[in-house]
Amino acid sequence: MSQNTEHKNRKLHAGLLILMLLLFVAAYNRRWIRNELDPQPLVAEVMPGDRRAANPWNSTRADSCIRIVRNGDLVLRAGSDAISALFKRVNTRDKTYSHAGIVFIENGYPFVYNCIGSAANPDALLRRDSLYAYITPADNLGYAVYRYQLRPAQIEKLYAVAVRYFKERRRFDPHFDLSTDSALYCTEFVYKALQETTGDKKYLPLTEASGYSFVSVDNLFSRKDISLVCRIGYIQ
Repeated sequence: MSQNTEHKNRKLHAGLLILMLLLFVAAYNRRWIRNELDPQPLVAEVMPGDRRAANPWNSTRADSCIRIVRNGDLVLRAGSDAISALFKRVNTRDKTYSHAGIVFIENGYPFVYNCIGSAANPDALLRRDSLYAYITPADNLGYAVYRYQLRPAQIEKLYAVAVRYFKERRRFDPHFDLSTDSALYCTEFVYKALQETTGDKKYLPLTEASGYSFVSVDNLFSRKDISLVCRIGYIQ
């Protein structure tokens, strides 16, 4: 075989090898090449909270609550996070709700006074949230409104108590200790505000477990004279 022929064969083999490598790279990266030639819009994963918030039915039900609440109403919500799931389990009769607050109309709009410790509330101070933010379908599975049978003067006193607690910057109690008043967990805030308002130490019951007394969410709507205003479960 002449040197020219051998040289040609080597060039041919080298060319075939390069072609095979290119075909392999193209096959291995075909999805990337296809996207480069014909880019497709990115499909973002839709989270459950975003899906609930985007549902018009849920938004309408959240908006409707704004029109029906009155001063002194108890507003419960069913949080969608893992911590809320734990609080629901503490309830002994109704495990639907995880958080509670009291609503008051201020300058024509309802606000919910509530006490919670979370990443969104690093100072863990008693909060004053707009009603819609409090029950938003983005963070909740649903909500309910209950109405205590309080006289107008008692409702005014309850508002004064809630505002005083708020101005005193009372903090969330991570120890869930009923014996302290400077720090309050969410249901304890409602429990003690109503005690102070009515002067009745037994206005709401407590839950007893293993020698420990605490206020669960379902204790707050256990009175026979309380009335259910609305109960909404968001479409998931």
